[in-house]
Amino acid sequence: MAIYQFNGAKASLSNASSAVIFADIGITSFSYEGGSRAEIDTTTSTSTRRQSIAGFASQKRVSLGCLFETDPTIVELDTLMTECGSSTLSIKLGSACTAAAEVFNLPCQLMSYTVNGSMDGVLDVTMEFMVNT
Repeated sequence: MAIYQFNGAKASLSNASSAVIFADIGITSFSYEGGSRAEIDTTTSTSTRRQSIAGFASQKRVSLGCLFETDPTIVELDTLMTECGSSTLSIKLGSACTAAAEVFNLPCQLMSYTVNGSMDGVLDVTMEFMVNT
């Protein structure tokens, strides 16, 4: 089993028309949320303990952070926010000093983005995606 390292991680994103928005950019943060399930209470007056069943699983989510350089641009992010089709997000991670290999290739939609800046700092952007399954 490979142990993946974040150093050297790269991300690529193409829109629903397969046009590349950004390719192999360095990223500052990445998180993948596998979803969660609601707990549905099925306890009745004849129960001796609380009873419950698992509800539907929520959508998976991906958060991606990168420096705000030339890719992606605000116009590209605004356009992605209005697209109905799925984009494709690819995340490449390295292991044991090897070249980065694709670990995630996800059909997704951009749900939000935030550009942040502060004094004596750089501009960065955080993008939140919903994974289409």
